[in-house]
Amino acid sequence: LCTELSNAADLSSERQVRITHPFHPLRDQRFRLVVSKMLWGEKRVTLEHPDGSFHSVPVGWTNAGPPDPYLEVGRGRSRFRVEDLLRLVDLMRGEARREGGPGE
Repeated sequence: LCTELSNAADLSSERQVRITHPFHPLRDQRFRLVVSKMLWGEKRVTLEHPDGSFHSVPVGWTNAGPPDPYLEVGRGRSRFRVEDLLRLVDLMRGEARREGGPGE
């Protein structure tokens, strides 16, 4: 008898993944997660449809990835992300310099 624990995935507990992307036609539908891995240069999840077909989507389009820290901390209280506001400041400074106005 083998007494060592297996490191193989437990297929008896199938994980369901929900598509969360706001513009995806299958948004809020749940699918069986087949695998999560790097495909085409990005982390993607392969999902199984009820008819047995498969397709993959970026992990960020599902609830399979880590939660977005911005959304977790802000909980909808902020309308803008700090990095986006800083980028806007840079763009405005560049535009002011082109027009000959004060750059700072």
